[in-house]
Amino acid sequence: MAAPNTYSRVVAWVKVILPLLALALLSTLFLFSRAPDPNRAIPFAEVDVEELAREQSLGQPRFAGTMSDGREVIFTAARVVPRLTNPNMLDAETIEARIDLDSDSILLIVAGSGQFDLRNEAAELGDEVQLTTTTGLRLNTELLHFDMGTSSAVAPGNVLVTGPGLSLTAGSMRISAVDGNDVVLFNDGVRVLYEPGS
Repeated sequence: MAAPNTYSRVVAWVKVILPLLALALLSTLFLFSRAPDPNRAIPFAEVDVEELAREQSLGQPRFAGTMSDGREVIFTAARVVPRLTNPNMLDAETIEARIDLDSDSILLIVAGSGQFDLRNEAAELGDEVQLTTTTGLRLNTELLHFDMGTSSAVAPGNVLVTGPGLSLTAGSMRISAVDGNDVVLFNDGVRVLYEPGS
């Protein structure tokens, strides 16, 4: 008969002691806690909250389309912001594009910034535009107007073309599709240096 009484007493004491221990632990947490150190706080991302609230932007968008001659075009950008005055106009940063010239060759385009006109299916690329083909040709210019509707492109300023054994400079350039072929026309002080076999 003594064992059940001992068990009952232990359970009764535990019911009192455990809550008291919990209160003692909580009180030590509050009494001995230190003031927060602002230098050790978790840093927040440096984001302009007002700009985020004011602008609607899209990160890492991808646009795909087909030119009038059926060739596929894919544009990607780091960030795109629609214009408040004209939602059909998009301002983009860090643009990359890929155009399938034919079954064997591809044209890659890189630009620092650009504007896309969705209604007219056109784009204006700027800030060190670079075009590279799989055949090894590279073109550099500051501004490039691209029209998907007519499968054409215009560089109104200076262009530099380099490739295997080739160096060409011109004041402007126009690319257009004629009878299924790409025709490139250079104007304004064209200079060509060609070294066969290099």
